[in-house]
Amino acid sequence: MKNLFLALMALIVSTSCQEAVTGPTVAQKEIFKKNYTAFLDHHVKGFETEDSSLIAAYLADTVKWSPPVWNGNKILGKDDMVNIAEQYFEEFDNLTFLPGDGGIDSNGAYWGGSYYSEVGESTSEPNGVRVYGTWTGTHTATGATTYNKWYAVIAFNEDGKVIMFSDWMDVSGMQAQIEAHVATQTE
Repeated sequence: MKNLFLALMALIVSTSCQEAVTGPTVAQKEIFKKNYTAFLDHHVKGFETEDSSLIAAYLADTVKWSPPVWNGNKILGKDDMVNIAEQYFEEFDNLTFLPGDGGIDSNGAYWGGSYYSEVGESTSEPNGVRVYGTWTGTHTATGATTYNKWYAVIAFNEDGKVIMFSDWMDVSGMQAQIEAHVATQTE
């Protein structure tokens, strides 16, 4: 009986000493909302209104960008991001972002923090934002409507400026959609 009591006490002590998993604070939630709202107000609205100054306004001058196309893993900067945005404005009309669209059972578009990692570190920090959704647009030269599932990892600094931006989408899929549209127009 004494051994059972000691074993029970050891179990209680060992489980009570484990670090409790806590969620984000109210302040962290507010910063996270400010960050993904900045994405909407600057990045999305900038593309939808073809206003590159909106996009540039939320980027830090030292932003590091890994674009969705293979470029030999060359890291690009602010001017590169703005110039590519302006190329999209020339090539597409009606650019629209559909937050959370394209996933299976998507319940949201904006995520931050992580309780799991292969390096064993968890975080509830609000300055790293993951964005999921679909970009749509009309190819100006052909009238083709394109749909591209898109994913980005964005890091913000304490001033609310983007300091790191990596995004992924099937760029060749855009061309395939345009070619399929053109093929139906010539038949």
